[in-house]
Amino acid sequence: MASFSSLGIGSGLDLNTLLTGLVNVEKRPITILQNQQSDLKSQLSAMGQIKSAVSSLQSASDALKTSASFAAYTATSTDSSVVSASATTGAVAGSYKVEVTQLSQAQKVMAAFASGTTFSGTLKLELGKADAATATGFTANNSVDIDLTGKTLAGARDAINAAGLGVTATIINDGSGTGTPYRLVVTSQNGGTGNQIRMTGVAGLNYSAYAGTGGPGSKDANVAQSVAAQDAQFSIDGVTMSRSGNSVTDAIDGVTLNLAKQTTGTPVTVTIAKDPNSVSTKINTFVKAYNDLNKLLHDVTAYNATTKTAGDLSGDYSVRSIQQQVRTAAINTVSGSAGGYSRLGDIGVSLQADGSLSVDSTKLTAAISDPAKDISKLFTGASGVDGVATRVSQTAKALLDISGLVATRTDGINKSIRSLDDRISALQDRVSAIEDRYRKQFTALDTTIGQMNVTSQYLTQQLARLK
Repeated sequence: MASFSSLGIGSGLDLNTLLTGLVNVEKRPITILQNQQSDLKSQLSAMGQIKSAVSSLQSASDALKTSASFAAYTATSTDSSVVSASATTGAVAGSYKVEVTQLSQAQKVMAAFASGTTFSGTLKLELGKADAATATGFTANNSVDIDLTGKTLAGARDAINAAGLGVTATIINDGSGTGTPYRLVVTSQNGGTGNQIRMTGVAGLNYSAYAGTGGPGSKDANVAQSVAAQDAQFSIDGVTMSRSGNSVTDAIDGVTLNLAKQTTGTPVTVTIAKDPNSVSTKINTFVKAYNDLNKLLHDVTAYNATTKTAGDLSGDYSVRSIQQQVRTAAINTVSGSAGGYSRLGDIGVSLQADGSLSVDSTKLTAAISDPAKDISKLFTGASGVDGVATRVSQTAKALLDISGLVATRTDGINKSIRSLDDRISALQDRVSAIEDRYRKQFTALDTTIGQMNVTSQYLTQQLARLK
């Protein structure tokens, strides 16, 4: 835009101030539209907050809408140094006597070597189980061939580790400095008699000391078993069991037993019980998400008498609709609930005057722990009837859907903002044109008056000479 700093020089009039005043009058419609646009942007921000709060409520509802959400149990042991336990989905309440007679351990095979040892040939390394019924006395479940030709002791170690069979090779040094101070130790990574080691094909590493139908196995003279493979052996309520590892996941449904050491004649008691804290936490999270949304909807529509300002979405139909839909989904009765609870108030979650939910922790804990009733049905529903969590989750999903109320209201606000952008741009072009026209007119006026002033001065001088 051209500068008006030279205006008024010819006429002596303050044309710049006059022009600025006239242009500001023309700009008033733009200011009004910009204020409207600012209000719309505040509404857009408020709708973004509502969208986030509805999404949080949906997540909290999803955590309560399946039966698995309520299948929370704790596992305790009278001596966790012997047996510790944890409960997962599928566990049921109960008490078990556990005795540990033997822990699982992994087999180790050790071969002694002198300094500077190199190998020749291909090592067949196998994992499996000693089996006297086979000709070799061993049934392999996995194997790998490793070329050790020309490899040093360290090279053999690295090649075995790189093979990925499920064994680990290390080197130890007894420090004697003479004879065979180095030991190549091959260890099965998993315990149990089903993960034993057999090595054949390379002199100094042969170990197949398993007696089958063909006779006893063999091993090189420098090779020996340093730790024998063994299974964990234990009993649960007098039933004897064995497993390859010390972490037992399939003896009691939904329960993992971690065997740490042998018992000494006194069984350990493992107790599985409902975990009311887990369910209570999920319900309290749901209530908080509901209350956060309720407060937000109130704040964006409220009128502050002190500041005399209204909320960004005051009088907005969409906010009232969201509030009504969510409240109906949460508060309405779950008809025919098979669990014995039909509404949130039955479990200590009550509606307050301000629309928020309040939790009576004592009543909630009692409801969760009541063996005669099933609190999960209130939230998940049953027999084709949706529960509270299911209803709220579906309502939130519908609100957030691309064609839902939150999205359509947001799109409407964005469309209004874009429309104002176009109107503001058109008005700014109009004001620019008016400024340019005024400037030309004022410049012409300034020039004319300046010329007249010059003529006046000339005539005044001439008249003065006639006196």
